[in-house]
Amino acid sequence: MRSYTKEDIQNALKDIKEGVPTATASTWHSVPRSTLQDRLKGSKLHQYVHEDAQRLSAIQEQHLEQWILRQEALGYAPTHAQLRAIVTGILLQADDNKPLGKRWSQHFI
Repeated sequence: MRSYTKEDIQNALKDIKEGVPTATASTWHSVPRSTLQDRLKGSKLHQYVHEDAQRLSAIQEQHLEQWILRQEALGYAPTHAQLRAIVTGILLQADDNKPLGKRWSQHFI
């Protein structure tokens, strides 16, 4: 089975809500039936399950990613230490004084 995207899942769920059987929507969009059944029961996408436990919001992560890509395009790719310093500053502004994990920047990248 080919890999599927978030859009494939959304399209399959839309078809199911319009009356298409789950098995048929699964085949049409190449999304496993179990994935569709889980989404219909209310489960979240894997990437969003632990979002509440993350210290940076999804928007902050997006902005940080865009900043890194802009710096890289300019030929000034930030180091891990610079990345950690920036994130530490962001967290301090939000009164989050806990230090980042040892491999935080590697996991973020």
